[in-house]
Amino acid sequence: MASIVNNKQRYGEGHCVVFKTKLSQTMLQNLRNLGIVAGQDKFEITLKNYQPDKELELSGGGSDTIQFLDEKKKVLLVKGKANSINALFNHYSANAKSNTNLLTEIKELFSMEVFRAFTNTRVTLAEEDVIKIVQAQQRETINNLDDVFYTSAIKQLEAYKTLQLKGQFDFERQGGPKTVELYKHARALTGKASDNWNPADVWVINRKCDMDYFLETRSAAELNEQLAIKVKNKEIIPISLKQVEGAKANISVVDPGQMFKQDLDIDFTFDQMDLSDTFANFILTTRSDFQVRCGFKASATTLNVSLEGRYKSAGSQIGGIDAQAYRQKVKDNFNYDLRSGAVAAQPAQMRQALAEMKEMFDTYGRLSNTIQNFAELEKILNDKKTTQLQKDRFVNITSYMYSMLIKPKNKFKEHMQFTYLTAKKLSDESSIYYLIN
Repeated sequence: MASIVNNKQRYGEGHCVVFKTKLSQTMLQNLRNLGIVAGQDKFEITLKNYQPDKELELSGGGSDTIQFLDEKKKVLLVKGKANSINALFNHYSANAKSNTNLLTEIKELFSMEVFRAFTNTRVTLAEEDVIKIVQAQQRETINNLDDVFYTSAIKQLEAYKTLQLKGQFDFERQGGPKTVELYKHARALTGKASDNWNPADVWVINRKCDMDYFLETRSAAELNEQLAIKVKNKEIIPISLKQVEGAKANISVVDPGQMFKQDLDIDFTFDQMDLSDTFANFILTTRSDFQVRCGFKASATTLNVSLEGRYKSAGSQIGGIDAQAYRQKVKDNFNYDLRSGAVAAQPAQMRQALAEMKEMFDTYGRLSNTIQNFAELEKILNDKKTTQLQKDRFVNITSYMYSMLIKPKNKFKEHMQFTYLTAKKLSDESSIYYLIN
């Protein structure tokens, strides 16, 4: 985030923030000790000189301070180095947690504008300049800033520079003026949703390139072949962006047509499962460190299960796994119906989920870093502190665990390969793109 410390002109009295959820365990524990829930409790900046009710002093020294009022008008004083204080917070928005699409748009615009400036003018934009440019396109930007948007974009830029593009280029997000008809045409030829044909978030297009040419193709194979030629000639650069949280970003070409002709050199043997004790998610890890994360990310109360593929050490996901395609795969291959949706769990479904979970504990022994055995899991479910939402989520998420650990039997590796390819948005009718992660 842009500095909230000593920046009263931009973020003055009453500006709202929340603590980030991705903080060190020590910091999260310090917040809990103060009765603060990260990502949930809202604080208003105050410029008045109040006697603090609570104090949070950061390690590493520093004499910068900022005061906040919580929702009960209690005063919190935070002291430390300005950059350390800034790194604790996100700007608050009532819609930020639930509006994933908005946050995705802002992140992609940050990257796109950084790429555009460097490509066409060889200038690396400062954060405040990027904010102004993006704010002009998406007015909610200023209310949903996170410092990672800019830092990730700059890391992506270093990888992007290796393309060494020459000439002047136009930039747009997926489905912009130059690609909207291309995606319509691809859908007509392949029957695939946009991301499943080409998951590029940003398209970089040489101003001399004729996009209408693609609309004359008569098959998915012809369309993908012609796009591949343009990509290899660097006339068009479709880029799928993943947030970079490590030291640097990597760039690679993903060519489904070629990948489907090769055996994947990836060990999909099962390694471990980690189910959270709130039943909000689980992470399945294979020996190659490829992971499937299953959770509920659409909103704070949703019962709709989502899946994503990622590598353990990568710090970001490979991509979302198409929920409909996964459900259909499980139904076709294993004759098993997954549980997911807005309807609260029925008693019969709870009984089924418990039986499935017991079978998984009996088979694997260990399924969680925090739940030692089936008896402990039952104790959590019966605890008065466990909410109905958690119980309903348990019922649904258990079915996804069961579809991966029990139903595939001796075809577990094949099932994991399917999730991997689906996460990468790969099929024999998918098209070429660059991945920056």
